[in-house]
Amino acid sequence: MTSSRKLDNIIICSDKYEKEKLMSLFSFHKDDSIFVMDAENVIDNEIIVRLKDKSSHSITLKDKDNANSLFLLIKEIKNGKRRFVKVEYLSSNENIIKIITEMILF
Repeated sequence: MTSSRKLDNIIICSDKYEKEKLMSLFSFHKDDSIFVMDAENVIDNEIIVRLKDKSSHSITLKDKDNANSLFLLIKEIKNGKRRFVKVEYLSSNENIIKIITEMILF
């Protein structure tokens, strides 16, 4: 039997453009999947992600801590330790989003 626990993951982007990009990459598609498939690397405050179409893109975050947090979150989703639930704006005036996941407990 498996159960789950919801977790809120606060991510601060460097600017509005990066926030919008991250929001779109974590939006559900018709097949209930998200476009982000893996996290490839972190370079300072920038994370490189691989998408479903096998292209790679960067997202610039506020600082290295936010980049590392997002990197680990994507890896845990990829490895089945977490399941993506939804993404929300935390504040319309800020560059902050909330990625809600469920931790999979076995």
